[in-house]
Amino acid sequence: MKEKKQFKIRCLDCDKEIIGFSEHHAKQNLMIHQKTSEKCKYIVKILKKKGL
Repeated sequence: MKEKKQFKIRCLDCDKEIIGFSEHHAKQNLMIHQKTSEKCKYIVKILKKKGL
């Protein structure tokens, strides 16, 4: 069985590793993660309050 190559990107806000099967797919998954992840939203909110 052939395995697909995985592309990995780190979310700059919460440092979570995001995986996709192409660079575009990984970027799309990152965008979805940033819009839906409660933890990521919470971290961004705290960073904005601190002015970072």
